[in-house]
Amino acid sequence: MTLISLLLVLLVERVTTKSQYWQAEFYSNKYNQSIESGNWLNSSSKSWVLLLVIFIPVLLTYLLVQKFSGGLVEFVIGTAILMVCVGCPNIRATYKCFLKAASEGDLQSCSMYEQQLRDKQDGSTFGQNLVWQNYRHYTAVILWFAVCGAAGAVLYVLVRDIELRLNQDNENETSNPVAAQATFILNIVDWLPVRITAFGFLLIGHFSNAFPTWLGYLPDPTVNAKTLLLDVSKKAEEIEPDESDCTEEPCTLVKLAKRNVMFLLVTIAILTLSGWID
Repeated sequence: MTLISLLLVLLVERVTTKSQYWQAEFYSNKYNQSIESGNWLNSSSKSWVLLLVIFIPVLLTYLLVQKFSGGLVEFVIGTAILMVCVGCPNIRATYKCFLKAASEGDLQSCSMYEQQLRDKQDGSTFGQNLVWQNYRHYTAVILWFAVCGAAGAVLYVLVRDIELRLNQDNENETSNPVAAQATFILNIVDWLPVRITAFGFLLIGHFSNAFPTWLGYLPDPTVNAKTLLLDVSKKAEEIEPDESDCTEEPCTLVKLAKRNVMFLLVTIAILTLSGWID
């Protein structure tokens, strides 16, 4: 069931444009707005309040799926939830606009689209941020769904979006305990998936170049997930700089990320056939 849901969702997500009702951002924004209106999360909020805000929707999802456990309804509900959680149409649209502008030789528009997705804080490139966003909106969600079902996918999306919202709302504050707690929780839920994703880069890329980097980060619990993933991706897919082609770097890294998703699907298929995953 898990493998069929994944294949179906990725196929539909690839060939169609999802409406806002099939996007996680629509529901997470509504949820975050209700939290803000109730002033549940502020600088003086306790840790248990943040955990409660995260785990109530996750628990409700789990109970809903369990109510219809073992039948077609469970498959439909799980697949529908995964459809909502996977993907980010806004980023896909920006990337497509970038490629179209590049094909038309419109370098000014290309630069504008790059700036929309480039993270100025860590200095990562356009292509590296596409790899990071692919992980956050595809790979991590897939891994959590494969292990914990629909509730796992909801858990990751909620933690990701709540952490992002809190840090954006408090970016001018020198210290915000709740935002720091959300970041800590995100680091926990990212710890294993990002290492599995980076290991996939080793197997489909330059293993000998990337393995020492991956191995060096493996036992380090303090390393940032984005730092780990991007450092390994740079080693796994060496790119020759080409000033005449602005699409070389992003297209190469996007292909790496897509190959990795396919590799994970093959791995999940093998685990399904062997009985490790339902």
